[in-house]
Amino acid sequence: MIRKTHSNRFVSWGALVLVVLVGNVAQAVQRAVVRPHIIEVFTSADLSVTGEAAINRQPTHREIEIHVYELDGIKHIEAKLSKGLTANPDQSKRIVLQRIQQLNEAGLARMKRTAMGLAKVVQYGINRYPAIVFDGEVVIYGVTDLREALRQYQQWRAGGKR
Repeated sequence: MIRKTHSNRFVSWGALVLVVLVGNVAQAVQRAVVRPHIIEVFTSADLSVTGEAAINRQPTHREIEIHVYELDGIKHIEAKLSKGLTANPDQSKRIVLQRIQQLNEAGLARMKRTAMGLAKVVQYGINRYPAIVFDGEVVIYGVTDLREALRQYQQWRAGGKR
């Protein structure tokens, strides 16, 4: 006849307790080190973004991709292109086309980046700036310090209050 021993029950309960503890520790660790993959900042030239370097100095297995979009960049380029134009539409058109052709790579890159930022604003439904988007999912408005925005994001992900 086979008899059940108390040690089998102890091992079963011990294994269950161990699984629960390990699971809780794993969840706590996961909550503590929540780091987004991509941070997108939507701002204007007159609002300075801070804390970018500090975020990627934090110890981690990977860097966070950070993209900054100055949404008023097209306004600045447009002002530069239209400066001193004449009242004659044909002549103004020629001048603007010539100025566009003379834009350097930095100017063209700025135009593309601004256009990309404006498209993302529409995609995300952002209605004001500054705005910081984490992994295309979470938006924090009114903050230009990336460290503070990351702290708020991590606190939110962990289920805490702001």
